[in-house]
Amino acid sequence: MHDFQVSVAQSPPFTLVTLSGELDVITVPRLRERVEPLLARPATRILFDVEKLRFIDSAGMRVLIDACVRTPPKDGDGALCGMSPQMRHLFSLLGLTSRLTVYPTRADALSRPAATAP
Repeated sequence: MHDFQVSVAQSPPFTLVTLSGELDVITVPRLRERVEPLLARPATRILFDVEKLRFIDSAGMRVLIDACVRTPPKDGDGALCGMSPQMRHLFSLLGLTSRLTVYPTRADALSRPAATAP
């Protein structure tokens, strides 16, 4: 059974997308279904909270990466927070942590929304 949950809430200045469970090729369509309308809005700043994500495969990574880079910087941006050490290591190995905005926690993202994350 694929246990995956996605919730969307406003947490100014971000639209917060909280993920939990397993994000894989089977659950990716559910995430895309929720994220595509957000990307269609101008000036959307999406923050993906992945703290409760237990597993992510390459299909899941692709959706997160696409969503984070599809919004032009002048209109908004996408960011990730709450990565596990394993996920952060994987994103780092792929050279993604230097290309994406990654915050250690949701609180860090919300307290420094315009800053470049460490």
